[in-house]
Amino acid sequence: MKKYQHYINGEWTDASSKDLIPVVNPANEEIIGEVTCAKDEDINQAVESAKKAYESRILVDMNPMERAKLMRRIAEELRKVSKEGGALLCAENGKLLAASEYEFIDAANYFDYYSGLTDKIEGQTIPVNSQVMDYTVYEPYGVSGHIVPWNFPIAMIARSLACSFAAGNSTVIKPAELTPLATTSYFAQAIHNAEVPKGLINIVTGYGSEAGAALTAHPDVAQITFTGSVKTGKAILHAAAERAVPAVVELGGKSAAVVLPDADIDKVVNATKVGIFSQAGQICSAMSRMIVHKSIKDEVLEKLSKLATSIKVGPGDEEGVDLTPVISEEQLQKVENYARSGLQAGAKAVSGGNRVDRKGFFFEPTIYSDVKPDMTIAQEEIFGPFLSVLDYEDHEEAIHIANDTDYGLAAGVFTKDVDMATKTASRLNGGQVYVNSWFTGSIATPFGGYKQSGYSREKGQQAIKSYLQLKNVGIQL
Repeated sequence: MKKYQHYINGEWTDASSKDLIPVVNPANEEIIGEVTCAKDEDINQAVESAKKAYESRILVDMNPMERAKLMRRIAEELRKVSKEGGALLCAENGKLLAASEYEFIDAANYFDYYSGLTDKIEGQTIPVNSQVMDYTVYEPYGVSGHIVPWNFPIAMIARSLACSFAAGNSTVIKPAELTPLATTSYFAQAIHNAEVPKGLINIVTGYGSEAGAALTAHPDVAQITFTGSVKTGKAILHAAAERAVPAVVELGGKSAAVVLPDADIDKVVNATKVGIFSQAGQICSAMSRMIVHKSIKDEVLEKLSKLATSIKVGPGDEEGVDLTPVISEEQLQKVENYARSGLQAGAKAVSGGNRVDRKGFFFEPTIYSDVKPDMTIAQEEIFGPFLSVLDYEDHEEAIHIANDTDYGLAAGVFTKDVDMATKTASRLNGGQVYVNSWFTGSIATPFGGYKQSGYSREKGQQAIKSYLQLKNVGIQL
């Protein structure tokens, strides 16, 4: 059994304890590796390494163009390991092999994109009076702590790390204990091969309740980034508030697609396949609800039923597979419980609703109709291949249903009328609104939520401000 180590101060190291965390392949339930389990001592070591690197000012004082070159070297090294790293990511996460390989390419793209901002972090001069020269400058926070989810472990690291690195911070990363292997091996190897100065990027594996909590509470961590559940996000925000440090939090979602009467139903179906069945629906901005006008409800449900029948279920490295496993037995049971509760509440199964009778954590592509807005399956994030279909009679009702949850991460509208598209988009509570498609954004488009889906923004030029603090300097002439 291969053991994977922490990456601290430019070296792979064992944890202070002998505890190991087994990592399971969700497609076959086999243990494929073990990682060292961080305790307080390991977090202290990683943070100390990051603090020392930051205080040396090796990155802060680096010429912005040289910092950009270093980031592009990281991108180049990530592309080199995309095949091998993708295969390991596919095994530990369960997602499609092509998607796993692309995740390393996507990570590389983040470093390329933010390398272009290193020399564009600009302050301004402020007129006070003729005897004072006053100006502002943006500076990094220092040590930035990043707690990364299991659904996109490589891309999510790069999303926050590239931005933080471009700003000049040093970083300690805590990957999810369910998917740490590709991170501690191939991602860390890319950092190492790019000759990133020691201590600027550290990776420590462990449980969220131990290593994650220790990282967010550490007195030398000056900024925190977290992507994950609302419950854990609130705990992290409490910890950050105790020390009055800023946090970027991107939390859950219960995103709705509003289907207007004139919608192209084939586009709706195609978007559904991507929006809720890719990566087994384990995407925070997944299309987990569909709100359909009553006049076209039957036609939409008929085509959605055919879609569900056509979807091939299997492991991510099997050719032709559309739907891969959920991440764990615990997650599988959670989805199963939601399916059961939906039927008990009066919803009807158009398709699915059960685990697949095979080894691995597979759940059928599931579509429920006759869902009411107050049902649990219409309110809570399921994080599985599970679509709840609700109906409406007029536009105001559709908007009310779409916005009537605690979440506000994403939303969508399907219509051939551009005026109705923009009108509906302006009324939907979501950090991003997709029109006639799903997941239309890119690295350059800001991503984040309303309400309990979090705040601040990742991606795009706006994101870098979350990793910088503003200083004002006034000089008496």
